[in-house]
Amino acid sequence: MTQRLIRIEWLMTTMTLIAAALVLATGIARPFGVALGGAAALFDFTMIRRLGAAALTRNTPLPRIVSMALAKSVVLLAIPALALLLPRWLVDGVSFAIGVTTLPVAVVLDACLPLPTQGRV
Repeated sequence: MTQRLIRIEWLMTTMTLIAAALVLATGIARPFGVALGGAAALFDFTMIRRLGAAALTRNTPLPRIVSMALAKSVVLLAIPALALLLPRWLVDGVSFAIGVTTLPVAVVLDACLPLPTQGRV
């Protein structure tokens, strides 16, 4: 399962970079907005993964889990708010949405790919 989560993170990063490069080449949106949206989606996925791992571990103290969840919530509210406050020539809604969309696309793409083998020959 961990291999699939790592593959999803890799797919998100790769798709964000490709999307930012395509946007930069075509000029249809703002590359920084794509990168910011992709980074927000990657941060969200990573924090959910870590929260899940911490919640499933028996010896993780509850205050640590709560603080991780609170930090995730605050940061994921702050990033879109920052995107709204930045100048429009730097970040616009479409470019941010393109970046954020890498998360569901990576999950669907990973579901379509074969399961990673674990040392099988």
